[in-house]
Amino acid sequence: MLKLKSQLKTILLFLLAFFAIEIISFYGFLNPIFLKTVFISSALLFLALSIYKPKFALGLILLELIVGSKGYLLYFPLASGQLLSWRLVIWSLFMIVFIFHFIKQVIKEGKGAPYWKNLINFDFLKPYLFLALTIILGVISAFAYQNNLIDIFLDFNNWLYFLLLIPLLSLRPSRRELSLILVSGALAVAFKTLALLFIFSHQLYIAPIVYEWLRKTLVGEMTMLSGWNRVFIQSQNFVAIAFLFLFAKSRVVLEKDFFKKKYVYLYLLISGLFLGAIIISLSRSFWVGLLVAIISSIFFIIKRKNWVALKRNLLFLIISTTIAILFIFAVIPRGAQDNFDEQISSRVSNKSEAAVSSRWSLLPPLFKEIIKNPITGQGFGATVTYVSSDPRILEQDESGLYTTYAFEWGYFDMWLKIGIIGVLAYLFLLFKLLFLAGKTALKNNDYFYEGMVLALLFLAATHFFTPYLNHPLGIGFIIISSCLIFKNKVY
Repeated sequence: MLKLKSQLKTILLFLLAFFAIEIISFYGFLNPIFLKTVFISSALLFLALSIYKPKFALGLILLELIVGSKGYLLYFPLASGQLLSWRLVIWSLFMIVFIFHFIKQVIKEGKGAPYWKNLINFDFLKPYLFLALTIILGVISAFAYQNNLIDIFLDFNNWLYFLLLIPLLSLRPSRRELSLILVSGALAVAFKTLALLFIFSHQLYIAPIVYEWLRKTLVGEMTMLSGWNRVFIQSQNFVAIAFLFLFAKSRVVLEKDFFKKKYVYLYLLISGLFLGAIIISLSRSFWVGLLVAIISSIFFIIKRKNWVALKRNLLFLIISTTIAILFIFAVIPRGAQDNFDEQISSRVSNKSEAAVSSRWSLLPPLFKEIIKNPITGQGFGATVTYVSSDPRILEQDESGLYTTYAFEWGYFDMWLKIGIIGVLAYLFLLFKLLFLAGKTALKNNDYFYEGMVLALLFLAATHFFTPYLNHPLGIGFIIISSCLIFKNKVY
C-alpha cells in the first residue's frame, strides 16, 4: 500500500507539472516575448540537467513525447516564419551531451565501458543496424532523386528519434520508472481530451482562442461532426497503449472478491478515463488498432488454457466502457448526449467523408510512384500529387490538387521512401520484438509483457491508416520496448 501511495504521489506531481506547462504554453501563445524567454531559459535549464542528471533529462524527453504530440507545446518563431519545436531542441541538446559522455567513457575505459558493453550486447543490434542501413539508403536516394531539401529534412528528422535507443540502453531507466512516465503522460493527455471536449461542446467564450492555440502548437484536430466535437490528439496513441497494459493486467486485478480492494476502483476509473479519451478521438485508426490488439489477447488465453482470464478481460471491457461513457456524458451537454450513438455509428460506417475519400483517392497515384522504384524507394521527401476532398485544401485550390510528402497510408509511405527492403527490415524488427515479448509473457506469466505485445500490435495495425511507426510517437515506444525485452536484463 505504501508503494502504491508513493506511485500515486509521483503521478500527481507529474500531472501538476503538465498542467503548469499547458498554462505556460497557452500564455506564451498570447505573449510572444514571454514565449521566447521561457523557450530559451527552459532550453538552458535542460542543457544543465542533461550534463548533471542525464537520466532525469531522458525521463523528461519521454514525458514530453507523450504529452507534446508533435512537439510544439513550446516553440520559437524563426525569421523564415517556421517554428522551432522544443522537442527538437531538447532532443538535440541531450544527444550532443550524451554522445560526448559516451565517447569520453569509451576513450577512458575502452571495450570495458558500460555504455559500450550494453550497446554491443544488445539482442536487437543486428535488426536495428539493418533498418539503419535502409534509412541511410533512403537519404542517399532522396538526393539521387533531387527531392526538395526542406522536404528531405522534415521527412527524415523523425527517424533520428531512433538514436535515443543508445542512451536508453546506457542510462537504464527502470521498468517502474518507465511505467510511471507512461501512466502519468497518458493521464495528462486523457484529462486534456476531456477538458477540450468540455470547452468546445459547451461553446465557451474562450473556445476560439483555445482553438487557435491548438492549431499553433499542432496538438491535434478539433472538428465539428454532425453536432459532435471531435478531439483528436496525436499522442492519444499512448493513452491507447496505457489502456492495453491495464487490459492485460485485468486478469490479475479482477480476481475473486476484487470489489473488496479499494485500489481496484481507482484502476477501473483510470481505465475508463483512458477508453473515454479514445472514444472522444473518433479515430477509426485507433479503434481498429484496439480491436486487433484485444482480439489478439485470445492467443495468450489459449496458450495458457486459462478461460477465467477471458471472463475477467470481458468484465474489464464492460466496466471500463461503462465508465468511459459516464465520463463523456458528464462533460458534454444534453444535446450531444442524445447524438452519441448516432455519431459513433456514422463514424464507423461513413465512407464518403472527406478524410476517407481523400485517403482512398491518394492510393492510385501513391502506388504509381511506388512502382517506379519498389526495391530501394525514392528517398525521404518524395512527393505525390493527388486530388483531395479536404475542405482546407479546397479553400486554397478549387481543383483539390495537392502535393505532399506525408501520407496517411503508413506502410505505403515507408515503401515509397525506403523501398520494400526498408519495410521488410522494420517488419523483421517488429516480429522479433513481438516474438520475444510474447515468449517472456508466457514463460513468466507476466501481464506486463503481454500488454507490450498488445501495444505493439496496436501500433502495427494503426500504422496502416495513420503513420506512427515512422514518427517519434511510435518510434519512442518501439525503442523502449526493445530495451525492456532485452534478455540480458539491462533493466
